[in-house]
Amino acid sequence: MNFSPAKDQDRNRGAVDWTFTEVVRNIDIGILILDPVEEAVLFHNPALVRILPALAPRPNYLDILALFPEIQAMDRGGSQPGTIHYNRQIIGYTAYPVADSKLCLFIRDITHKSRLESIAQAVNTMDNLGFIFSGIRHEIGNPLNSIKMTASVLRRNLEQFPPTTVAEYIDRIYHETLRMEYLLKSLRSFSMFDKIDSRTQSLSHFLSHFHSLIHRDLESQNINLQLIPPVEEARVLMDPQALHHALLNLVSNAAEALVGQPSPRVTISSRINGSLAWITIEDNGCGMTEEQKQHLFQPFYTTKQEGNGLGLIITRKLIAKMNGSLEIDSEEGSGTRARIALPLATGTSPDGEMER
Repeated sequence: MNFSPAKDQDRNRGAVDWTFTEVVRNIDIGILILDPVEEAVLFHNPALVRILPALAPRPNYLDILALFPEIQAMDRGGSQPGTIHYNRQIIGYTAYPVADSKLCLFIRDITHKSRLESIAQAVNTMDNLGFIFSGIRHEIGNPLNSIKMTASVLRRNLEQFPPTTVAEYIDRIYHETLRMEYLLKSLRSFSMFDKIDSRTQSLSHFLSHFHSLIHRDLESQNINLQLIPPVEEARVLMDPQALHHALLNLVSNAAEALVGQPSPRVTISSRINGSLAWITIEDNGCGMTEEQKQHLFQPFYTTKQEGNGLGLIITRKLIAKMNGSLEIDSEEGSGTRARIALPLATGTSPDGEMER
């Protein structure tokens, strides 16, 4: 039997329509299309009322707004993810603006996923607490024992020791005290940004200001600091003080890795990819060994004589508080590249893809 091209197209279109209908009907994700102007529900699939039985048999627009109040203030420039607590469930959703002022919601029960994440987070927290307490015991215990021993010797021999020896012992006690003070300051830094005040900022203006504050210090170490301006302007959600602290930690690490390297260089650059702004700090220093990379975010692990292993922990925490992420790539002998991803201000970019 022969078919004309037009009939073939009609048959293919019908097959696609049937497949799409079956997918929407059987998928375990709730799909909801709203018309906020008319305050009407235009479409819902069967999974929606299975996930949210309170909306059965026919979802009502006002009931939906009561469950998802944040979609009323949604910006038309991009998607909006969120979660709600419904009975004993955790419901995740993403709202997308579509043509003609319509709104499409994809809704899913993420209770089991959230529970597994909570368990994993609790295990990770306990592991980190173990490292932290072990590290504190070591970092404070060693100088404390040294102070105790030095003071004990000095106490027994104070009258016999010449003034120069007494001064030497006092100096040793003083430096061990400074060592403990440094640790306590680092621990204070860990908690000082518990409350992040994120607001919309110009990324190029922030990086230019950051560069102006640190370039003289790096020049005094004969390090060439390069700032590559972004190709396009970006407005980013950030806490300027927290981001400054995080970048300063990364630049300080880069500077330390450049000691003894020929033509030492640190480059700061940025770019936009999808809904994220990426800040890259790259150096041509000594890089990291495989062992160093494995312990990169382990509290109190350090190969520095004066370090305490908390710098990157604090940096990652600050960035996470701003809904960002930190990636570090390094090759021994080839330098290190740290990349920070931060969300653009709502509406800056409609594309949600991440850079890879």
